[in-house]
Amino acid sequence: MIIDPKSLEQLAAVVEYGTLHETARQLGTSQPALSRMISNLENRLGVQLFERSSRPLIPTEIGLKLAQRGRAIKTIRESAYEDVQLGLQGLSGVLIIGAPPFLCERLVGDAISAFLRERPGIEVKLKSDYFPQLERYVTLNQVDALICPLRLIASPREELVIEPLFRDEHVVVLRKDHPLARKPRIDAKDLQDATWISHAEHSMLRTDMATALTSFGVENLHIAFQSESSGAIMEMLRNTDFLTVLPSYAIVGGQARDGLAELPVRFAASAMSVGMVTPRNRMESPLLAAFANHMRGYVQNDLPERYRLAGSDRRR
Repeated sequence: MIIDPKSLEQLAAVVEYGTLHETARQLGTSQPALSRMISNLENRLGVQLFERSSRPLIPTEIGLKLAQRGRAIKTIRESAYEDVQLGLQGLSGVLIIGAPPFLCERLVGDAISAFLRERPGIEVKLKSDYFPQLERYVTLNQVDALICPLRLIASPREELVIEPLFRDEHVVVLRKDHPLARKPRIDAKDLQDATWISHAEHSMLRTDMATALTSFGVENLHIAFQSESSGAIMEMLRNTDFLTVLPSYAIVGGQARDGLAELPVRFAASAMSVGMVTPRNRMESPLLAAFANHMRGYVQNDLPERYRLAGSDRRR
């Protein structure tokens, strides 16, 4: 036998308020309608829900149990409505973001932590990986968005939405009290004589580092340490006189905290655009839309002027 959930909710209200008059006023209905509901429910179930001729209304044992079910149904209905409203406002749900290790280490991690403080009811899963694996994630619809250098997207497709966020370049990074950090000008011999940290063999950053240094006239490096761990590389930089090449976003805003600095070296053709890549079929997600808006604001408000895009660079 199927019992109308609405009848159980109304029954719970009658038990709570004690009279048909007050219940009708609270629910915005009429006393006759409530009386019919009780009579119909008793006839269908073959039980008595209230003691006869009692004022206020006193529920029978079964009437009290069914009223408890009605209160539970009301709670579930209200919770479901709240879940829907939170979802529509981007205040609940799970967000999966992919990014290269050094973006995860600093910039994306900082932006996500601020986003989570604003939306404590959500969950964010951050996938740290290299290309081309990151591109596979977005192509196979396994992430909501990538934050990455846009030149790494091999072949932009109609099903992907690509939005530039900020510009960046590769820089030589070292600890801030390194002897080279005191030199006003750096030449190729300074870099050639240095000891270096290299990146993982399958990392595009390893290729970028070789290309950048070759353009500056530096080859056949003395490599002392190699790792695919961004944390290990940052720790090695802080505690040795080694150098490495990183996107400048890897140390933005944290030089004082990390004790790191960049050398006054500019590489030819190292400029790049970093942006967000999203499967088009996920763009209707309120949570993703809120995150995209948060990233735009983070770039605008928290990154130095040198990183901001010109108006013409914002076109998708």
